[in-house]
Amino acid sequence: MGKKHRILVVDDDQDILDLLKYNLDKDGFKTKTVTNSEQGLLAATRFHPDLIILDIMMSGMNGIELCKVLRSKPQFKDTYIFFLTANSEQRVHELAVDTGADELIEKVIGLRELSTKIKAVLLENWVIHKHINIIRVGDLQIDRKTGEVYAGSQKIILSKPEFELLYFFAQNPRKYIHSKKLLDNLWGSNIFSAAQSLNYYLANLSKKLDNRLKQMSEDTYALMPGKR
Repeated sequence: MGKKHRILVVDDDQDILDLLKYNLDKDGFKTKTVTNSEQGLLAATRFHPDLIILDIMMSGMNGIELCKVLRSKPQFKDTYIFFLTANSEQRVHELAVDTGADELIEKVIGLRELSTKIKAVLLENWVIHKHINIIRVGDLQIDRKTGEVYAGSQKIILSKPEFELLYFFAQNPRKYIHSKKLLDNLWGSNIFSAAQSLNYYLANLSKKLDNRLKQMSEDTYALMPGKR
C-alpha cells in the first residue's frame, strides 16, 4: 500500500471538522483537524500536508490571512489550498483566489464537490492550481489575474468558461481528458450546466485558438464536436 496523502483541515466549526475527518479518513487519506489559524500554521509546518482545507471566517487570523502566510513560505508554494466557506459573496471568492487558493467551495452545497476535487488532484493526478497567475504554452500567455490571453502580441477574447477550460488544459497537457471529468469532477455544474454547453464552449475555444488546442493535447482535441 502506498503512502497516504495528508490533508489538514482548519475550521472553527467542530461539526464540520468531525464530518470532514470521517469522510476523508474513509476515503483513505490521513487527516488532521484544528480549530483556528494559529494552530493551523503550526500543524501545517509539522504535519506536511499535501492539501489544506481552510474556513474563511475564523476568529483571530482568518483563513485568507492564513492562506497568504502559507503561500509566503517556500514549503507551501505548491501545496493545494482549498477554501470551504459559508460566504457566497463573489468578492470574497475573488479575494480568496487572489490570495493564493486553488479552489473555493461553498459549505452548503459543496461537500460532495470538495471530495471529488480532492480525489481529482491527489489520487487522479489532475493539476488544478488556480493560484498560478501566468501560464505559457507555445506562443500563448494565459494570465489568470487579469483573465487575458495573448497569442504572441494578439489578444484573444474568451468568455469565462472558455478561459477556465484553456487554463485547465494548459496545466494538464498530453492527458486524456474525458468530457465527464470536466463536467462532474473538475469544474462542476456551476460553470457547465450540461454536456451541450461544454461542447459549445469547446467548439468556440478551438475556433479562437486555431490549431493550438490540438497541439496542446490530441486527446483533448478529440472532444471537439465533429472530431472522433
